[in-house]
This record gives sequence, C-alpha cells and structure tokens, in this order.
Amino acid sequence: MRLGAVSLLAACALVSTACAHSKIPGTEIDDTDENQELLGVISAYTRAVESRDADAVLAMVSPRYFEDNGNTDRTDDYDYQGLADTLKADFEHTKTLQLEVRVDDIKVKDDTAEAFILFNVRGHADLPSGALWKTLTDRARMRFERQGKKWLILSGI
Repeated sequence: MRLGAVSLLAACALVSTACAHSKIPGTEIDDTDENQELLGVISAYTRAVESRDADAVLAMVSPRYFEDNGNTDRTDDYDYQGLADTLKADFEHTKTLQLEVRVDDIKVKDDTAEAFILFNVRGHADLPSGALWKTLTDRARMRFERQGKKWLILSGI
C-alpha cells in the first residue's frame, strides 16, 4: 500500500509540472510562443521609436488604435490618425531619443493581449524656444490584437 501512495504522489507531481511553463530569462513571464511574439513586437517598437521612424511604428499599430490616456478627459484622446500626426511632428523636433522598456507581465486571451510595462524615455528636442532635454518614467499597459498571424498595437503607446 505504501508503494501505491508514492506512485500516486509521483504521478501527481509529473502531471502538475507537465503543464508548467518555463520562464523567459530575467522575467516571471511564461515562455510561450505568443509571449515571445509579443516581446518581439515590443522590441521592434522600441527600436523604431529610438530611430524616430514614424512609419515603422505605425506599421505595428492597428488601424483600430485608440488612446484615452487612462483618464476620462476626452480632449486628449486620439486614434490612429492622431497618433500618426503626433509621431511625425514629435520626431521632426527630436534629435536624440532613448527608450528603455521592461515588460513585467503579459496576459493573452484568444486574439487579444496586454503587456504591462515600465518605460523610461530620455530625449533631446530642438524647439523654437530652444533645446530641451526631457526624461520620463512611467508604467503603461500596451494592448494588442492579433490580425492573421501578426500582433498589432491597439493602445498604450
């Protein structure tokens, strides 16, 4: 009888670890194909922003993009076209830009996903009023939708 209990415990341990995912190195994020794809999009987004390449950023953004800036003030909301206009104008004045992104968590449900990030952006802009260095650190939730085999950004940038 004792051997049967040990075998049962061993079988339970095997079943419970069979479903467990390994973690992406340096994170607590499950190492799944979807999470790796989303991290790839975030990495490509970071490179595009640092290169000040508005077209590359917009290629990763859903036409259904909408940003409410996390508040109820509708005057600061914008859609895909608003993002396009803002990016191009901002990048024209920006001389140097560094963006560091740490992804703390990713949640995927069907064809939608959310990435919870901490970002630090430092930039140098030439404005009519003079040169300006600015640093900003904040948390954001990037939302994504899968279109075909590609993840596109829905909000959060």
